[in-house]
Amino acid sequence: MINTLIFDLDMTLLDTLDATIMGANMIADRFGLPRKTEADVLSDVSLPTKEFWKHLWGEFKEEWVDYFQSNVVPMVNKHTKLYPEGEDILKSAKAKGILLAVASNRVNPWHDLADLNLAKYFDTVVGSSDVPKPKPEPDMLVAILKQLGVTAQEAIYVGDTTVDMGCSKAAGIKALGLTQSGATPEALYRAGASFVRPSLAQSRDILGC
Repeated sequence: MINTLIFDLDMTLLDTLDATIMGANMIADRFGLPRKTEADVLSDVSLPTKEFWKHLWGEFKEEWVDYFQSNVVPMVNKHTKLYPEGEDILKSAKAKGILLAVASNRVNPWHDLADLNLAKYFDTVVGSSDVPKPKPEPDMLVAILKQLGVTAQEAIYVGDTTVDMGCSKAAGIKALGLTQSGATPEALYRAGASFVRPSLAQSRDILGC
């Protein structure tokens, strides 16, 4: 029986595409780097922040971090929105006693969820700085199972990329893949998805809420 839902954040629960493009180009403009397109961002958005930057520009500099935290993060959160039916799904799950968690390659997803008034829904949140290895390694999901005291068979992980699907498969958790950010059903299934749906709103039959 499924009693735990674990969500990726960016492009799964939260529609962050426009905000992520804006944020990347704020860094580009500030530090004299090439500006990036939607296609550039979508190809790497599932990576941890520093790895994301390395893939975008072929380098990473520590001086970018302070600017990112003080200028980019507030802008990104201001322009971030839940996908349709997202909050209703969270409310319904809580009402049914389903445990809710987030596994995200963001550095501090608790803080970001608090800014969006969403932290109240989650029983635990794990980011890239909370485990030895971020996604695609299964460390985040393994940590969440341990924190909540549930088994892999009692959980579903919801994500939008092949990285998410591979992470879930490695943790022994069934994965629900969403194609709303551009991944194909075939790619998600090959990576380990147990189910695929076009969007979060069209996933309620799998989520049970």
